[in-house]
Amino acid sequence: MIFSTLKSNLMTQLSLINPILPAHSAKPITECIILGLKDNELTITATDISVTLVNKVEVNGVEDGTVVVHGKKFINIVKSLPDTLLTVKKEGSLVKIISNNIKFELSLTEDYEDFPATPKNLSGNNLVIDTLKLKNYIEKTVFTVSPDQLRAVLTGVLFSLKLNSLTMVATDSVRLVKLEDKIVKYEGEDTDMILPAKSLQIVANAIDKNEECLIYFEENYVEFRFGTVVIFSRLINGKYPAYQAIIPANNQLKAKFDKQTAILALGRVSLACNPVTKLIKFNLEPGQLLINTEDSNSSSKAEESIPLDYAGEKLLIGFNSTKIIELFKNISTEMILLEISSGKKPVIIKPFESNDTYELMMLLMPSSVDNSGNN
Repeated sequence: MIFSTLKSNLMTQLSLINPILPAHSAKPITECIILGLKDNELTITATDISVTLVNKVEVNGVEDGTVVVHGKKFINIVKSLPDTLLTVKKEGSLVKIISNNIKFELSLTEDYEDFPATPKNLSGNNLVIDTLKLKNYIEKTVFTVSPDQLRAVLTGVLFSLKLNSLTMVATDSVRLVKLEDKIVKYEGEDTDMILPAKSLQIVANAIDKNEECLIYFEENYVEFRFGTVVIFSRLINGKYPAYQAIIPANNQLKAKFDKQTAILALGRVSLACNPVTKLIKFNLEPGQLLINTEDSNSSSKAEESIPLDYAGEKLLIGFNSTKIIELFKNISTEMILLEISSGKKPVIIKPFESNDTYELMMLLMPSSVDNSGNN
């Protein structure tokens, strides 16, 4: 195998597969990548068994062939080179990477036959969606998944498909995000599937322009196709919790405020939070939202008030500062709407007067607070 290309051309494609590669693995072969050359097309494949990415890039091909090399070593070598023409060629049991007066030799670490087989392309019903829209949807949901591997279904994002409709749901049991788009292209049967957060982050990382993405799926696998990229991922087995049951239907108190003003205030006040509980308090009253916190361990206190559009009675609600800031940052509108029933029940967070083509609803469970400690 011999080919040459600009360093930047190759590095752009290698950056897509880098997140898949484990630093250390019980299966060393998954630390490797396949480089397969046919004519002027180089195919790069990486897998961690649960997710596989295949990408193609145009190069100046000289001699067809296939090699398996250590992924991170190869990527780091290419990354270190100046942005000029480089040549990659196989000689015996070595792969040589040459750029001007710079030469690296990398051993072929595994036989091609030992590399895990790439899943076969799926067919049948599929979801069609713009890549930039998909990337936005992933970013607005995946941050809410649970890190608890003992509850595997909560470590992924639910994709619920109905005729021309996609609903994505993620939760860590304290907060929940539900995103619904009713104008996607899907004509198959009603389907629910849970996609691993890591797989979705790899998909989002691979998207850098708007083009059509086709998503195929079967019982255990999902396949994303866009541009020169194909990504396969295993699905998470199990039934997603009945999340609809925890979404309150009668939160009649409404509170509206400026998003950026709230995020900045929360960032300042949270500096005095207890580092374990991260408890922050919202004191709502007509015209004003007082945000405050207190940490008795360090004798720290902080408070800040911001304008509030609210006509209800005085109300105290506690939240985890980190979780509520993350939710607010994923609201696309300038104003945020809170829907509240009491200080002890889930609060609904929504964008106010959104022009987006999707509907976004966030839910946050309140933290326990001492009603006497408003300051």
